[in-house]
Amino acid sequence: LLMVEGCRGSNPFVHLHKPKMLTALVLLAAVLPLVTGMSAVGSVDTTSNVSWQILNESVVYGGDYELPTVHLVGSTASAAACQALCAKNTSCQAFDWAYDTVPACEEGDEGHKPCAFLKQCWLRFDTVWKPKNGHCCLKTAGRKLDSPPSPPPAPAPKDAMNVLFVIFDDLRVQHETWDMELPHTPNTDALAKKSLIFDRAYCQQAVCGPSRASLLSGRRPDTTQMWNFVGGFRQTPGASAWRTWPEYFKSNGFKAYGCGKLFHPGDPANFDPQSWTDNTYGGYFGQDHCPIKSSGNGCPVPASQNHTFPDYETLAVAQKYLTDAASDRTTPFWLGVGFVKPHMPHVFPEKYLQMLPDSSSIPVANNSFSPKGASFIEWSSGAEGPAVSPMVPATVSDAQDWKHAYYCAAAFSDAVLGELLDSVDSMGFSDNTLIVLTSDHGWGLGEHNHWIKYTNWETDARIPLLIHHPKRPDTWGVHTRAIVEHVDLYPTLSELAGIPVDKTTESIEGDSYANLFAEPTATGPTVAYTQYPRCCHDKNCTDFTRNKRCAFVKNTDFDYMGYSIRVDNWRYTEWARWNGTVLLPIWSASVPDSLCELYSHYGDNMRADTYERFENENVALTNPAVVKNLSGILRNFFAPK
Repeated sequence: LLMVEGCRGSNPFVHLHKPKMLTALVLLAAVLPLVTGMSAVGSVDTTSNVSWQILNESVVYGGDYELPTVHLVGSTASAAACQALCAKNTSCQAFDWAYDTVPACEEGDEGHKPCAFLKQCWLRFDTVWKPKNGHCCLKTAGRKLDSPPSPPPAPAPKDAMNVLFVIFDDLRVQHETWDMELPHTPNTDALAKKSLIFDRAYCQQAVCGPSRASLLSGRRPDTTQMWNFVGGFRQTPGASAWRTWPEYFKSNGFKAYGCGKLFHPGDPANFDPQSWTDNTYGGYFGQDHCPIKSSGNGCPVPASQNHTFPDYETLAVAQKYLTDAASDRTTPFWLGVGFVKPHMPHVFPEKYLQMLPDSSSIPVANNSFSPKGASFIEWSSGAEGPAVSPMVPATVSDAQDWKHAYYCAAAFSDAVLGELLDSVDSMGFSDNTLIVLTSDHGWGLGEHNHWIKYTNWETDARIPLLIHHPKRPDTWGVHTRAIVEHVDLYPTLSELAGIPVDKTTESIEGDSYANLFAEPTATGPTVAYTQYPRCCHDKNCTDFTRNKRCAFVKNTDFDYMGYSIRVDNWRYTEWARWNGTVLLPIWSASVPDSLCELYSHYGDNMRADTYERFENENVALTNPAVVKNLSGILRNFFAPK
């Protein structure tokens, strides 16, 4: 099969790199005898033993062009020539070929453009068959009749509930809900009063792309093989057949909508069209930029700038999807909305300065030092923030400036959330919509002399999590100490919505804790796992004060993988050397004292000053029995299955 790459931008045609061009010439030479003498549009190749259904409609449209199961093999002289290419390939199930432009789309007619796919032969290597008239292309399509099409999904259960999934970018637990004074988040706190509140919820890796790939696929980073920003999880062997969380809902009769930053851009490609209704994603609008000159870390934008904020664009698309869902209330929906703030740059409307104290009044962390007795391998690249080095913290004024900007951006994102929740209510979805609020990971604000993310510490691994169940008011405002993980959201919300996941047929790795909504004070899950790779600055890996977070390093070239386990009263992290050949950890025969961390969480109520009181001292050497036990659990859990 000739593999080609799409070109972004205004040019809709496909470009071939030189090696692929050579492959194209070889392929065309092989099929040229088939193309010669082929019949006209809509005809059937009678020389083939394959029976066909031929229609003058389209079966490749919208986001289909980016699917891994849909491929362009070049231009052909006729539909029959395109059909012949499909017939010769046993994996091909259908073809799509454009022969003319819809008259109303002729150049200059009401701003429409001619068909951009004339004479292009597109082949489908899946069994999707949903013919419809093209927007501006007159097409012929055909499918092999001995390959049955995918049946339409069965209708969702009559009592199925909608799901609204809201994920923020870099938002840590820092709300009044947890007895914390800053930032200003009244809408989140109001939602918490009508939600089950998870005090101990954790991501699988504290960085955007891997965390989101894990959460939305229901699989851990060692399974998705996404630990950084190189590639996408659909490229992992077997992953093309996985059903993501929204895709699972789509295949069970729900409308699946998504907009903003749900997946990280590029992981997977084009925000995974197959996950969405009509293979169409609602759009990603960037992380924003500062349109003014700003003297500090924050960017308060005056109203006079008429600046377009990405989160407002995302909100508009989400509201459009809610309107669409309201037009057909017989079909439930899964709507994912990804807001990009408070991710850097900290751009926000100027009015949010008035909602927080002046930066000079904001307290700084009282533990701005790396944990005593811990290797600097955990600290990683924290100097990306205002910290000078692992040993030298940021100045008080710099720390206050960074915290103030972060809080303002978080206050802005909370206000956008409020508008979204108002739309849910005004459109009449409040009584049958489950609402999930979370973040992709936490964020350091000077604790442990650490800023930003990229570690296994509690500041980064812990995430806010609220789940509103409109039919279970007995859970509203209740705090649970169950230890839950991002990978658990997929099966949990599926069960709550009425379509529980059968893990014998769906290879997800999370577990449902839907039972907590029947008994919110139950113990629930008791362990969570987080991880992060490290890449050394020097070949001998001796200077951990300058190591890297492996953002764009091939996964075969990692040096270490830090695996962390969180249980009731402890966090334990162990750094294993990395085997890049098999992409697995190399566990030492014995636990290396210098590369393991044990932190006590006895007395941690997960409120107020939790980030400053805990994980300030590595107590591994004085608790060998605890280390031995947790190391055994950790190694067994991450052992090859």
